[in-house]
Amino acid sequence: MAVELARYVEWFLTSTHAKADAQNNFMVPVSTVVVNGIRTTVLERMTCNGQLLMDLVRHQKYEEEESLKTWKLPILIVTPLIIVVILILIVYAIRQRVQYLRLLDRDGWRINFFDIDFVAPKNCHRRAGNSADTDEDLTPSSNNLVGRWNIHEVVTRPLSIARVFDVNRKVKQTLIFMREQVGHENVSRFFGISSINDAVYLVEQNCANGTLVDFLRAADSKYSLNHSFRYVVCADIANGMAYLHRQNLIHGNLSIDKCHVDSRWTIKIVDWEYTALYDVVRRTNRSQMQATRESVLRFLCGEIHADGSTGSPTFGHLAPEIRNNGLLSEPTRAGDVYSFGVIIRDLFAHSPCQELHQIDNMPIKARQFMGLACREDSIKRPSFEQLEKSIRSAISGRQMNLLDRYVYIRKTLTYRLSTFTRQ
Repeated sequence: MAVELARYVEWFLTSTHAKADAQNNFMVPVSTVVVNGIRTTVLERMTCNGQLLMDLVRHQKYEEEESLKTWKLPILIVTPLIIVVILILIVYAIRQRVQYLRLLDRDGWRINFFDIDFVAPKNCHRRAGNSADTDEDLTPSSNNLVGRWNIHEVVTRPLSIARVFDVNRKVKQTLIFMREQVGHENVSRFFGISSINDAVYLVEQNCANGTLVDFLRAADSKYSLNHSFRYVVCADIANGMAYLHRQNLIHGNLSIDKCHVDSRWTIKIVDWEYTALYDVVRRTNRSQMQATRESVLRFLCGEIHADGSTGSPTFGHLAPEIRNNGLLSEPTRAGDVYSFGVIIRDLFAHSPCQELHQIDNMPIKARQFMGLACREDSIKRPSFEQLEKSIRSAISGRQMNLLDRYVYIRKTLTYRLSTFTRQ
């Protein structure tokens, strides 16, 4: 307390703020002579516990100054480092932005149609050095053309939204995102867009083993595929769709025909690009405002009866809320889940064209999975992550992918055949 009193007296006698306060209150500040007299005759002679009071004051001030140095030094060291790091981050962000803008300007998503070495049937192979013949032979008369681009096996598919498709900066960003950042073992890779003779094509990874239906038909004719094999197929499809949904991508037209098998016996989901492309075209292209008021499913699936009925299995994979009241609504995540339930029916039911509620020849677990995915109330449908986890639990053995399961089946059949031969 004595030290604090001495410091206050010293402040009152020497501080410019104290003098200013005195003058503001119409008082005369203490003169320098009086200040010196008080300091030498009073403050310097005062003691506390046997020690001079001013010595204690000076010691306290010294400790305060030293304590300030303990945090000033780290700040003096760290502050320049923080500034350098911030500058580096700013330079890096600017550099990334410049590279991204250059990437947009380079149109890396645009693929020259004649850079693709097509594997056309019979005499329709591309003939080098004859551009006229090439143009005539490769004008696509069929839906898809298979070929090789750079080191990739690709397939060109007619772009269903070609009549409203227009490239602007937002569309370029979406194309680059799909090309550079969307990659998953169960999702077909997107390479870019190509065009010829006013026709626009989507260039995608080719799956050598064709559609899942053809693949299973060929495999089932050689080997008796058990239910676990089909559960693996369902789990792989759910895995790919879960990834697309995590990337904020909705398929919208998921069906068993959109599931292919590549040369490594891996399930690939194809034609997943349309909803994202159509959405960005609709949001950015005002000139196509009238045409893009329709759902993207109008381009992918065609028309629907005015009474809301499909009259064709073409729409059987769409959720009821999407094909309701004669209008095709916008695709949704819940709609993709419903379509996945239809795929489960197609994989396990002996008569895939049956109505969902009429199927009674499916395994119990498969029927349960289908029922969960095809609930009438879209809010109650599970996510693909939940479905995949449940389906994986139904797979017997440790073969969790299609190729492993196929090898397991072959080994089992080989063992049984050798046992039968020995007997």
